[in-house]
Amino acid sequence: MNIRNRSLVYGLYSFAGIALLFLIMKLFSLENNGYLRFLNVFIVFFFTNRLAKKNRQLEPDDNYLKAFGSLILANALTVVLSVLSFVIYAVFIQPDFIDHFDGGIFWNREITIDQAAAVLFFEGMGSALASSFIVVMYWNERTPDNKCVPVEPIKK
Repeated sequence: MNIRNRSLVYGLYSFAGIALLFLIMKLFSLENNGYLRFLNVFIVFFFTNRLAKKNRQLEPDDNYLKAFGSLILANALTVVLSVLSFVIYAVFIQPDFIDHFDGGIFWNREITIDQAAAVLFFEGMGSALASSFIVVMYWNERTPDNKCVPVEPIKK
């Protein structure tokens, strides 16, 4: 399996983890507990780290940009699928969701489904970039014989 296919598979795994989290929250009527939504971060970091580890094991001479691109592709797929799922849920499964949407401090009370999807998309893509960067830097520093970023020796 090449690096692009691995990215797509791990992006689907990450999306499935997030979907399962929200399904469990809905089944136990915990969807109003905002703190449980922070588990998204752990799910994304878990699968991003697993992908980076798998990439490093199968392609140890991988360069930095290729590794970073692989993680971004997986996380971007997760974001796109999550936003599409949100729109499907808010339009078809629970149409009054937006009417009862609290909004929090960043939203106004008159929000539309399009605005919510756009904000979730941009927020998710920002998080995808950040988590990809953090994980690829972790694996870059962790491997002593890394070839991702050429580092010149310190001059005395």
